[in-house]
This record gives sequence, C-alpha cells and structure tokens, in this order.
Amino acid sequence: MGRIPETVIQDILEKTSYLAVYQEKVRLTKKGNKWWGLCPFHGEKTPSFSVDAERGLYYCFGCQKGGSLIDFLMETDKLSFVEAVEELAERANVPIPKGDYASDKEETERAGLYVLYEKLANAFNWVLRNHDSGAVALGILRKRGIPESLIDGFRLGYAPADHAWLYRFLAGKGFSPDFLARTGLFSARNARYPLFCDRIMFPIADQRGRVIAFGGRLIHGDGPKYINSPDTPIFHKQENLFALDKALPAIKEQNSALICEGYMDALSFHAAGIANAVAPLGTAFTTRQAALLRRRAERVRLCFDSDPAGKKAAERACSVAAGAGLEADVVLMSEGKDASEILENFGGETLKKVPECAINSGDFLIRRAEELFDIGSMDGKSKAAVFFYPYLDALDSEVRRNAFLEIVGRRMGISAGSLIADYRKAKALGGAQVQGRSKEGAASGRMGEAGARTADLFFMTAVILYPESFPRVKASISVDDLDDTRAQDLFLALEEASTRDAKETSSILSATNDDAAKRYVLAVAASGELDQGIEKVVGDGLRTVMARTLERRRTRLIAEIGRVSQGGVSSVIPEAASAENLESVKDLLKKKMQLDVEIARLKGEVDE
Repeated sequence: MGRIPETVIQDILEKTSYLAVYQEKVRLTKKGNKWWGLCPFHGEKTPSFSVDAERGLYYCFGCQKGGSLIDFLMETDKLSFVEAVEELAERANVPIPKGDYASDKEETERAGLYVLYEKLANAFNWVLRNHDSGAVALGILRKRGIPESLIDGFRLGYAPADHAWLYRFLAGKGFSPDFLARTGLFSARNARYPLFCDRIMFPIADQRGRVIAFGGRLIHGDGPKYINSPDTPIFHKQENLFALDKALPAIKEQNSALICEGYMDALSFHAAGIANAVAPLGTAFTTRQAALLRRRAERVRLCFDSDPAGKKAAERACSVAAGAGLEADVVLMSEGKDASEILENFGGETLKKVPECAINSGDFLIRRAEELFDIGSMDGKSKAAVFFYPYLDALDSEVRRNAFLEIVGRRMGISAGSLIADYRKAKALGGAQVQGRSKEGAASGRMGEAGARTADLFFMTAVILYPESFPRVKASISVDDLDDTRAQDLFLALEEASTRDAKETSSILSATNDDAAKRYVLAVAASGELDQGIEKVVGDGLRTVMARTLERRRTRLIAEIGRVSQGGVSSVIPEAASAENLESVKDLLKKKMQLDVEIARLKGEVDE
C-alpha cells in the first residue's frame, strides 16, 4: 500500500470528531480547555492523560507518550498507519481513491526516476570528460586537487550552459513532459527550464549506489553558488548524505564517520585518503542523518568551516549527534580555511592530518560559550548556562548531564549544583509550569522529560500551534537565527510541511526530526498555556529573534569599525590611508546607527 495523499488525510481529519474517538478508549473529564483521563498506556490513579480536542493531539504527562489521533489508534489498536487512516475515513464517510496511492503507480514512478537519474549522471560525466563545454569545469576540479579516479568514481559532471539542452536531451530519451515536470530537474514555473545550468554536477547516491539527486556548483554568472535537487519520491535531503555509498565500508571498519560541510570538502577528504567522509545536502546535519550513521558507527567527527556560520552548525550538530547516541568530536579548522582550500594549497598529506586536531563535543561547546558570552559577568554566566540546554536535553542520562555540568562549573567559576538546579528549573518550565494546570497529572513528577524551555523553543512551539503565522516568520528570519537546535528542527518541520500544504498540527509534527522538540510541543498543547494570546507570543518571539540577530550584526560591525580605525592610525601613508579609512568608518557608523534604530524599534523603545 502506498502513501495516502496529504489532502485526503486532511479532509478525513477535518470531518472527524477527535474527542468522540478518544472517548471510546478513555473516560475523559473536561477541566479548563482540555480533557483529562487515566492514561491507557501505563497504570496510574491520578489523571495525567490530556486531549486537545481542537487539534486532536494527546499527551500523557506521566509516561510522556503523545501524538496525533492516528498515532493513538495505531498504539491502542495495533494498526498500521494506513489502517488507522482507513478506519477514520470510514467513520467520517470520506472515500479514499485507491488509484491515488496504489503502490503499483508509486513504484512505477520511482523506477522511472532511478532510470532517469542514472542516465543523466552518465551524460553529465560524459560532457565533463569529452565535450569542449566541460573543459572549464574539469579544470576547476583538477586545480582543486581532485584526482581523475575520484572524478570518475563519483561520476562528477557538467551541466551545459544551454538552457534548452537538458529538456531536449531527456525528451529525446523518451521521457514524457508530464513525468519530466515531476522529476525535480526543472523549474516549477517553467516545465522546460532546468534548475542546473553551467554547473559542476555532483551526483547524490543512496546507500545502494543508485543516483537519486544532484548538487550543482555555479561556474559563471549570478545565482547561488550551490543548489540541490528538491525532494522527490526517491530523494529526501534530510535523510541522505553525500558520499555515503562510497564511505560506508570505511565507516563500518573505523566505527566512525567524518561529517563535513559540503560536496567539495567531502571529496577533498576522500582525495586525501580519508574515506569515511560524508556531507549533509544543503541543510544542517539532521537527526535522521545521525540515525542513519548510528546504525553503522558509534562516533562522528564534525568538521565545519571556522567562520561563524560553521561554528553555529557545529553547535547544532553536537546536540543532534548526542541525541542519536553518537559520541562526537569537533575538528578545529584553521581560521578562514576549509578542506578544499587546504587540499588545493597544501596537498593531501596536510589535509590528512586535519581530523587529528579534534576535541570532544562538550569541550567545544564550553569554548564556544566562552567566545560568545562575557563569562566574567553574572549576565554572561546566565546566558552561557542557557546555551547548554539543548545539548543537555540530548544527553541520554543524568550521569552524563551532571558530569558535563561539573566541567562547565569548574571552567566558568560557578557551582555545579547551581547549574544543575537552574537546568532542572528550566525543565520544570518545559513541563509542569508550562502546564498551567492544577493537580491533573502532577502526581507523576516527571514533567521535566518534555525538555528544558528556552525562549526560541517556546516561540517556535507557538508557531507550530498557529501555523498560519509561519509565512510571516519565514519572511523575517532564517533557521540559523534560532539558537536552540530543537527550535531549528521545528522551523525545518514547518518548511517541509508547507511544501506538502500540510496545516494540521499532527501533520507538521510528522516532519519533526527531534523527538524532544515533538514532546515539548505536545506538552505545551496539552497544557493549554497557548490557548489564549498565541498571536502575541508569536509576535513577541519574532521581534526578540530579529533584535538578537541585529544585535549580533551590530557587534560585528563595531569590531569592524575598530579594525578599520586602527588601520588608519597605523598606516605608513597617513594622508591617503586616513582619508580612505575615514570614509569607511563614516559608512560603517551610518550602518550602525541604522541598526541601533531598528533594534530599538523591535524592542519597543521607540515609536513605530
């Protein structure tokens, strides 16, 4: 049985009385805006099982089980996903058109995509190797130190600059216009306009070596430097890794994988003889990718760029790896260098030594906190403590959490007991205090399992529960503006859900990679805390994130002003350099004043 279309599922849920289905299994009593009963999944005497009748969600504050009505039926009646949906469809009198999701049709589509991508990978490689138009691309790869064996082994290629070539080539191979429109190779606005033109092509393969997507690096002109295939029936970027098929033997043998930032970095490490290197596909390292690796190895080394974006990516990856049960080290790259540059400028032997300069994830995060916050001040210590919450939530035992906080306490000059107490208080805010309820479910005393609350996590939880606000949020901030990795995961889930036009909370949460984030959302929904004033929570949260992002930009700008000013003072040609630097400083100061005004506006310190 294939996947039931999202529109059909939404139609079924819209016509379903959530409460009526739950009440067939659990005796529920209304208290406030929620319904409470004894949990059917574990023995208890005080009700801790809560149902959100409006969204159809359930959550037990005792055993932390929760999810959608479909999840509930799957759990209680031991049904498959399709069987649970079919039962609800029958109740709601909504027909499921079999032809829309029959496995034969779906499998035929998938088989056609495999054939197409295989042919195209070979064609791109042939153009790179044999056609005059691919000479520049081939020259770039050779200059970067990528050997011929890897160019052929990875089937690197070149997509011609001629915008008509790709459609003409594939149509000539017998692929229909309707099918080509669904391949992810052409623009959604123009079914004949290719996504990849004048680019070095990196075939992305699944674990079995089948080509399922492409990444492309621009050679000439304007546009993003790298682009990637969109998701298709055979490709989901959050569940695959570049070079995994080539790296698997080494990963299994070494019980470890090297995670780097992009295609060229992964190729560069392979060129240097480090065969366990893989890379995410234009996204942050995800929990699904981590789970994929955990089935083959126990350790990962995280090797991201040394710029602020790379360091932030490494922060998130530390929590993602810990949540998947992977031991993680972070490779310390030289300032301003990446693997590709090192291979090109210093050779493979130098690059081969880079992964040896690694520290464990906990030590890396402590160093980052010391970089980001003024540890000498009370406020800086407090902010640093909150910075560690996502990592602490990801650790799988109290022993490991407490041991890490002991180290943090010694480094930051704070009592470890105080750090532990603050963290437990934050976890309580993530649970019991979030709940805002009286005594329902309080007996379990395990509310903290929902995770420690941070401002970013609470803000994105509100957006999940009020998805109509997401277009405005997405237009104002990016996922990288969020500090909490759980909040980042909720942002990515909303992005994925929007591509499927999924609006139900349960459908959005199905795209969530982080179980801790999902549990937190369910706990908040069950608590009723956001039943009133959710628009204000979203608005306040958005302004807070935007102001914080601008404040960080202002901090970098102030540092740049100081650097440029110092350059003018010490210049060996004072008159010329000072005049030039003075103009630069004036320009930078003007930008700073504009940021000051915008930050004050966002904080409500000046009138709109």
